[in-house]
Amino acid sequence: MSLENLFEAHQVDLYRDQYQVFKDLNLTIKKKESVAILGANGSGKTTLLKAINREIYPASKPNSWLKIYGKVNWDVWQLRSMIGNVSDDLHLAYNPQTIGMEVILSGFYSSIGVHGLMQYKITDHQLKKTQDIMRLLSLMDLMRKPLSKMSMGQQRRCLLGRALVNNPQTLLLDEPTTGLDLASTFKYLKLLSNLKKKGHNIILVTHNLHEISDDIDRVILLNKGKIIADGPKDEIITEENLSRTYEIDVGLSIIQGKYLPYAKT
Repeated sequence: MSLENLFEAHQVDLYRDQYQVFKDLNLTIKKKESVAILGANGSGKTTLLKAINREIYPASKPNSWLKIYGKVNWDVWQLRSMIGNVSDDLHLAYNPQTIGMEVILSGFYSSIGVHGLMQYKITDHQLKKTQDIMRLLSLMDLMRKPLSKMSMGQQRRCLLGRALVNNPQTLLLDEPTTGLDLASTFKYLKLLSNLKKKGHNIILVTHNLHEISDDIDRVILLNKGKIIADGPKDEIITEENLSRTYEIDVGLSIIQGKYLPYAKT
């Protein structure tokens, strides 16, 4: 099995809720690339992540394939031990009374919480790994605190911890700073930068250009299921490309390496 590419789509059609999002998608993402995917709501960003994570499957048609780590068919539970996921859908699925430790432990089973598992399946190794991750993410004081009593930033760090339990090569992050204040956003982005340095590659879905740091190698711009531009971030993030992507007249400032878009009047 070749692991050269994380994701390879050839002439792929993808649907969500019977609506066709992508038609004849051709896209390759290498396994060690860190990529930001940008676009307006409805452009296909989340659909693309769900295809990588095998939450949705391509339509069957001749001369079309979608491969993850070089394979068309996967045991989905094995795949999800190789790819960590943080998304708003996942966040909303958790019972607000789930405590921090249980959120992270559930990553070992790709489950929502660990109800019914604690007594029979959780191992000493898993408990130790959970504690190690909570220390790494400064979450030790949240081990027994329910999500309902945490700030949004703390909840998101717990979900990031859940994604890290199997030491995945790839982290899929769908709008990971949604609902975070400015300070929490900067802290979260610093965590991601540190994880990149530790060898994880990041696939980041966002519409906030300031989240695109030096750790991102490549940017893909989407509009209504079409790839508008794709390549090195410094070449792709331009006023022209952003205007085509968001269908408004976008201006762009770059301050200390950060991209700051604005609407031209």
